Amino acid sequence: MIFKKITPAHHPANPDNLVSLNNPIPSNKKLVLFFAGWGMDEHLFSGYARSGQDLMIAYDYSSLTLDENLLKGYEEIQVFAWSMGVWAASQVLPELRLKHYPISICTAINGTPFPIDDNRGIPVQVFRATLNTLSEKTLDKFRLRMSGSREMLNHFLAKAPRRDIASLRKELIAIEEQATVPSATAFQWDEAYIGTDDRIFSSENQQRAWAHTPHKFVDMAHYPEKLFKQLLQEI
Repeated sequence: MIFKKITPAHHPANPDNLVSLNNPIPSNKKLVLFFAGWGMDEHLFSGYARSGQDLMIAYDYSSLTLDENLLKGYEEIQVFAWSMGVWAASQVLPELRLKHYPISICTAINGTPFPIDDNRGIPVQVFRATLNTLSEKTLDKFRLRMSGSREMLNHFLAKAPRRDIASLRKELIAIEEQATVPSATAFQWDEAYIGTDDRIFSSENQQRAWAHTPHKFVDMAHYPEKLFKQLLQEI
């Protein structure tokens, strides 16, 4: 798992230098930790940072190993997770809480803790078809379904992740392998947002997954750019 800190727009930074996070003393006391979806990187969220708090993007779930040193020194860590990031966060957050990291409200967006599941996640056949046929052409089709419209797809492509097909395939294979191993500790989310026009994680499957968690239905596709901005501007 990769962590990248996002710098506010008025303090521009070279994306190639965003990984320099080894300073154990953060400049802010609050961290917003955002678990992105499959195939993502930090570029999609480059404009979301705010002064007074740090924004860190987690992505690439080829491994769920993370550098906990990057989370030390904060007084509050607020978590958002989107798509496959909901599953990844569900795997690592229980241990972080046991170690007394100051995790506060945790919000899931258009994803579930069950990434490959006919009733509560992405159906098994759909996931395997995505993996088996992955190419530049099928990735373009996936991104259109994810965005919901050509207009929103263009917004996405303007900040598209800089990852190749090989890395995306590797991540999918790892997700499939790791998702078959039962989690030792169930993680309780505080709230979930369900997109009624989500064509990746269907709203019906999300609703079943969040039956015992407070959830809201929102008229949005799988990639909800407006909701991301709204939530991050409210905190």
